[in-house]
Amino acid sequence: MDFQLTERQRELIDLAGEHYRRSLKQLASDHTREGIARLRGKMAEAGLLGLNMPEEYGGAGLPLLDTLLVIQKLQSCASIVGALAHRSSTGAIGAILELGTPEQKSFFVGGVCRGEFGVSIGITEPEAGSAATAMKTAARRDGNDAVVLNGKKQFVSFVDHNSYTLTYCRFGSTGKPADIGAVIVPHDAPGFSHSQGGINMADERLFELFFDDCRVPAQNVLLDGNAFGRLISVYNAERLGSIARMLGSAQASFELAVAYAKERRQFGREIADFQGLQWMLADMKVKLEAAQLLTYRAASNAGHGLPSRSEVSIAKVYTAQAAREICDDALQIHGANGYMKEFPLAQRYAEVRGGSIYGGTIQIHKNMIAGDLLERSNNQWKRAEKAG
Repeated sequence: MDFQLTERQRELIDLAGEHYRRSLKQLASDHTREGIARLRGKMAEAGLLGLNMPEEYGGAGLPLLDTLLVIQKLQSCASIVGALAHRSSTGAIGAILELGTPEQKSFFVGGVCRGEFGVSIGITEPEAGSAATAMKTAARRDGNDAVVLNGKKQFVSFVDHNSYTLTYCRFGSTGKPADIGAVIVPHDAPGFSHSQGGINMADERLFELFFDDCRVPAQNVLLDGNAFGRLISVYNAERLGSIARMLGSAQASFELAVAYAKERRQFGREIADFQGLQWMLADMKVKLEAAQLLTYRAASNAGHGLPSRSEVSIAKVYTAQAAREICDDALQIHGANGYMKEFPLAQRYAEVRGGSIYGGTIQIHKNMIAGDLLERSNNQWKRAEKAG
């Protein structure tokens, strides 16, 4: 068991940082539609999109661990760059790569790797958050050429910058998970619309999606039922991408705190001389290292395949808590400056705070970990049925 990064992995991390400094940094502050398109194109030129996508589709063909290392580095540089790397690699596009037809893989995976467009993911609904299988958005076949969707999704990110949303929906009426499949919905499809979006703590715009007899070409059906388990299995890679982004924000906050402690002077000396702050920095380092090891283990064991659900849940629970504490302590070390929005720490804290909620709350992941330990299914639906 080797806990050291290889020379190749270190080169990938350094190269990602160099690309950012040389050609991406000046583009990362423009979050308009045109600005994101330029940034996406420049990242495609640098080989920073589709990191773990096969080379035949224009991806870099990296193993999952190497992909997460690059995402973490880019996230530490700028959140928007980390987001694009994540969403084009371990995001919704991974489900299309794993479960799609050859034609779907060629068009969608190839297009994402070339930076031509992006794909969002729509799972959550007003009455289907942690209870994802309670979703009501329905799809029905209309002849051989189309499917028609009706329903609503919420908290969908990047809709204004992407061209498609991988939409989880029901192809049957039993109300059971076996009904659930997925459709790749074009944002210009008849009957599709979205809200203006709401802003979360991290200044990210999240959208509601509306499907009103939304007509989508039949070739955009990814799976037409009996697919929830397969979709969630692929989604574990997306969770690892989100965890890598949390690590990147925690890493950036930690590095800022170390530098500030050496620069800031009070009582005639650097605040780094004070034991109380030294212990805070030591704790932050321990948490960062531990979170990285748990995340890297899940990715390394997956290789080029899908990660273990249990290992992902363990990494998710620990990293979500550790990253929040690291960012909070970094803010504390900066004092009043850290609390100001002119400094980057408020933004970093807001970014990692969402990690305890999206991709499954840490409470849901603890349920899954406990279920594996006890060799039983922690099915919350059973309790609801008994209560009724």
